[in-house]
Amino acid sequence: MTDKKVVTFITFFLFLLFTSCGKSPERDFKVFRLIDHLKEESILTHPLMGASPVTEQEARNFYPLNYRPLNDLGSGEDPFRVKMKLHLGGADFNVIFAPPKSEFSYRFSYPQRAVLDFGIGIIRDENSEKLILDKEKGVSFLVTLEYKGRKRTIFQKYVNLPSGKEEDVFSLFQHKIELPRLPKEARLTLVTQGEKGVFSFWYNPVIYRPREQRKNIILICLDTLRADHLGCYGYPKNTSPNIDSLAVESVSFLNTYASSPWTLPSHVSLFTSLSGVRHQVYYHDDKMEPSLVTLAEILRKNHFFCPAFTGGGFVSSAYGFSKGFDVYREGEGGVFHQNSAELVFQIVSRWLERNGDKNFFMFIHTYQPHDPYACPYPYKTMFLDDKPKWRHLNFSGYLGGKERIYRKLPEKERQNILGLYDGEIRYADERLVKPLLDKLKEMNLYDQTMVIFTSDHGEEFYDHGSWLHGQNLYDESLKVPLIIKFPESKFAGKRVESFVRLIDIMPTILDELAIDFSEFELEGESLLPLLKEEAPQDRMFLADIGSNVLNSHVPQKMTISLGKYKLILNKPYSQEDLQFFLSPPPSIPSVELYDLSQDPAEKRNIAAEKRNLVAQLTKKIEELYQQAWKRKEEKVKIDEELKRELKALGYIR
Repeated sequence: MTDKKVVTFITFFLFLLFTSCGKSPERDFKVFRLIDHLKEESILTHPLMGASPVTEQEARNFYPLNYRPLNDLGSGEDPFRVKMKLHLGGADFNVIFAPPKSEFSYRFSYPQRAVLDFGIGIIRDENSEKLILDKEKGVSFLVTLEYKGRKRTIFQKYVNLPSGKEEDVFSLFQHKIELPRLPKEARLTLVTQGEKGVFSFWYNPVIYRPREQRKNIILICLDTLRADHLGCYGYPKNTSPNIDSLAVESVSFLNTYASSPWTLPSHVSLFTSLSGVRHQVYYHDDKMEPSLVTLAEILRKNHFFCPAFTGGGFVSSAYGFSKGFDVYREGEGGVFHQNSAELVFQIVSRWLERNGDKNFFMFIHTYQPHDPYACPYPYKTMFLDDKPKWRHLNFSGYLGGKERIYRKLPEKERQNILGLYDGEIRYADERLVKPLLDKLKEMNLYDQTMVIFTSDHGEEFYDHGSWLHGQNLYDESLKVPLIIKFPESKFAGKRVESFVRLIDIMPTILDELAIDFSEFELEGESLLPLLKEEAPQDRMFLADIGSNVLNSHVPQKMTISLGKYKLILNKPYSQEDLQFFLSPPPSIPSVELYDLSQDPAEKRNIAAEKRNLVAQLTKKIEELYQQAWKRKEEKVKIDEELKRELKALGYIR
């Protein structure tokens, strides 16, 4: 071999070595969650170090009242139960509980231009009052960095104890520090010093490298939104100009089905890719079984920062929805604010301004256009006649509760109600969707962000003799919009008529991000093969309602599809159920079958004409229910705040 060939070979070998075998941390470094990497050997000092493992009773006596253990996928071991989800001010935060004196130390290499992002806080509650010796003192939070035996303090802040009054029970502060550029491994230490018994903590401490090219996912859910009330789905009224514009750059799925006609079970399906028969959350006090793996958990484990901004109620963290999220806020999108869509955008906008340089998965939820219909002017009157009976309406209250959901109203009142509902949609379109898309473009995030727009269920306007939702499985209750804008607007303008399901959203996101999800038992399937025309067309959807959900006195119902055929099985009303209603329910058969290609309004029951098909689909439903395993029963504790939210939504009295 000549000298020239030797030099060429060595050069090529070194190129391979540095580009494949020896990838630089600058290129490979991902979000480093200090909370996940905290191990027993990393805890240098902590008040409970002598009690390992810490028992549940010790934790309940010594830790804040409003906490839950952090069991998110990838959160790692927790010998002293210092990793927790702490509920403060309407939000769940992932925290490292650090009462003085606590020291947590990490040794690792980080890339150039790394940022330490973290929060600090103190909470004062009944448990802390038993332990604090000096009520006037506070805590010093310190962050030190040690390299080659040299230690320097890169952050220090003293935080006074909150007063403990109703409006002053906790203090929270967020900080972001650019770490010094060090060529080799260093040691980072988090320290709290101060009065014994103070409930101090670090929340969501992460180290990351700001990136110009990011992969982001935003999942937007407008509660109770019918697909057929959007312009891009053929609605003649101009309810959704900005959603329609998004659809032009996206894929629109024209036949998307939820697995339940009400909020709680439908959202569980959305985040677990499981239908109700698999997750078995049917009733208002059911919660997700802890072993269920959520979309946020998988993305969190794959180095996405995961925030959520929701309306609470039946998407409250009390039901398990904060699982996998770094921060889970609730309240801004709730029904106590007529401008909830705008309030949600404002907090989302502030979060983006501070965190837009991270890879993130964001969930956005608002109860607009859910009843009551009371959005701000001019939207509330935009679709009303000149002299409407109502300019805003608590519709469930006007009906007279669930006893009156079958009450017939004059057509003029029905049109008034439809106009109020449409105004709510237009308000959310203009005050949430439009500014959010504008913000993403302004921050150069739009092209690299996957935006999914959908809803959890629809709404009934006496289409089949009843109002609101939760009691029927017709398309007005189950058919929802699904619009997906892929990065760089891939598949823009494509309109898919095949039947798909909300449970397909989770695997589609993971597939698009090339995240292997084969180890998880997901019921849904990625939509990418369908978009690439590599998969069969219509997908079977399954939906159901439990018996007497929310004291509705409506018996259990189930539906399943095969191609364009849809079977509905209705259990009969008991005499006790029938006596509950002040306006009697319409008479419906126990078996309904519709050909949705010929009869999309589901007005002609062809069950008697297709007996073999009915038998085939009924057998399939029986098999699915027999195969479902019985999960450990998990019940939520409904506190007064959550009761207040559910009453405002019209679900309980």
